Amino acid sequence: MKAADIREEAEAATFRVRQPHLDRLLALGVPGRAIAELGSRQIPFGVGHVERIERGLYQPGEGPLHVLSPVYADGEVIDIVAWRSDAPANWAWRTGLGWALGTDELSQLSEYWPGDPPLQLHATPLDWLRAGGTGMCILDWEADELESLRGLNAIEADEWIAMRLHKALSKPRRLPTIIKRKAVRYAA
Repeated sequence: MKAADIREEAEAATFRVRQPHLDRLLALGVPGRAIAELGSRQIPFGVGHVERIERGLYQPGEGPLHVLSPVYADGEVIDIVAWRSDAPANWAWRTGLGWALGTDELSQLSEYWPGDPPLQLHATPLDWLRAGGTGMCILDWEADELESLRGLNAIEADEWIAMRLHKALSKPRRLPTIIKRKAVRYAA
């Protein structure tokens, strides 16, 4: 699936948002201002019926209505994550390429600076939306990109996410088999 197709799908989902969808999010603690602030920076969210398929993926279909959050990398929509407002910790990906919501914020904190504020990690896409799309929500805890968090000054998260992050970053790094080659002498 092309990046342009993913962006078109995310934009189409945004146009399906109606007042009852907004009312539901407001009732779940998402401030209207947070939606507006996120919408000023990117496609905030959409809605659509999805069918979950294998490997944590989904496709548009006749299934239940989900909130659709676009996943960005370097300013481009690379994936969409679908989640239900009554179960925000259970999501599915459209392409499987998105490892976290809010990764563009990482580029601003990419190197260790003692004065940097801590990166806020949120447990679910709903929590991330409540925060106006600031900070990050890790979607794939097995992603190689998690290593990029090691270079940050500080990360703030609730207890469960902090423990999960500590466990993920404490895993030993895999090394390839290194074969020492014997020196080859060339005759002159």
